Amino acid sequence: MLKEDEIRDKMAHIMNNQFKILSNFKGFGNPIGKIWFVGIEEAADFESDFENIIKRYSKEFVPLKVYSIKEDAIKYGRHYTKVYDIMAKIIVGLYPNTDWKTYRNEKLLTADSNEFQMNLYPLGKKNTNLWTKFYQDTFGFKNQQEYISFVKETRFKFLNEFRKIKNPSFTICFGKTYGDDFKKAFDLQKGIMSELNIEYFPNERVIITPFFDNRNMGKERINKTIEIIKSLIIV
Repeated sequence: MLKEDEIRDKMAHIMNNQFKILSNFKGFGNPIGKIWFVGIEEAADFESDFENIIKRYSKEFVPLKVYSIKEDAIKYGRHYTKVYDIMAKIIVGLYPNTDWKTYRNEKLLTADSNEFQMNLYPLGKKNTNLWTKFYQDTFGFKNQQEYISFVKETRFKFLNEFRKIKNPSFTICFGKTYGDDFKKAFDLQKGIMSELNIEYFPNERVIITPFFDNRNMGKERINKTIEIIKSLIIV
């Protein structure tokens, strides 16, 4: 853990550049929506499209455009939509009004949707273990561990503050291998571990599930997630 004087020194160096834009960016969709999703980091390669990334994320949050997920699925393949597919299935399970694929294509994370999505870590990478010279040179961190420690001591706090201000009905964190990070970010206490490796926190109205893909989040786990949320809130 970084000491307070180390955080101030590092922030004075780092927060002058593009990292400030990325670290201040909250996420996608509608932040006054009832259901929030929180992932680990974007899978996008920021290095290959850095100028446009900085331009796009200069706002606090960005709603998706209608049909943008469908267009990206056609462009990049179905693998690209795996996280969105699970999100849509959960939302339609909570608020049944259409089929999940229609909801994903026409409504999910748009400006007038019922959900918002954040990521704990601000730098997009092809995988969470990737750390290139570009990230080191551009953002001023000596290594990935310094970056991780810095984010935990700074970004985690204002993500939690933002969540408290917006007060969503429920928050779904996905990615069990980062369970301790979710717990730190949202100050989670007294979790209950259900069957199917799903942990929930009734007082904070938060659930931690496995990562959102078809292998980890099949029909049984999706239904269990919906069941837990319905038991804790009036949807």
